[in-house]
Amino acid sequence: MTTTVASAPQTENQLPVVYQYTVEAYKAFQKLAEMLPNPVTAQVFKKMAESEREHRDLLDIKYSDPSVPRMQITLGGDLRFQDMLEGDLSYREIAEMLIGREKTMAEKLIEFSRNATENDRNLFGYIGGAKRSHIVLLERELELLLRYPDWFKREDAESLIVHGKPAE
Repeated sequence: MTTTVASAPQTENQLPVVYQYTVEAYKAFQKLAEMLPNPVTAQVFKKMAESEREHRDLLDIKYSDPSVPRMQITLGGDLRFQDMLEGDLSYREIAEMLIGREKTMAEKLIEFSRNATENDRNLFGYIGGAKRSHIVLLERELELLLRYPDWFKREDAESLIVHGKPAE
């Protein structure tokens, strides 16, 4: 006689990973929104920070449920983020790094949703959809950086998009 044992959902390990990433992404996007002079790019990062804040609020609701086991959440330092803040990365490298981080998290969320409870699948799917939209926004910024290496610094962003580069 064979007995099958259902494996416990990995949600207990997955939620802290998603939460930690969400907090770190919020801080990165918010900091970029505050420090970049380009109003178009600053607005993109502001919207992405708001999205991460919403995700954190949803995750907080999940944690407040008494049936969810309490877990220690540790926030680790991201050296690449520190390099970004100190100006050690080019704008292109910043965009590529952020795209890579968002893609990695989107993949993790797909993986997490495969063995999560139905309720957690909904949460991971919702956050995963936002990750995909962030990737698209960041890829648009990267495209502009490829055309204009100083894109993140440009205060004339709206005019540049509408009218192109002024004749010299």
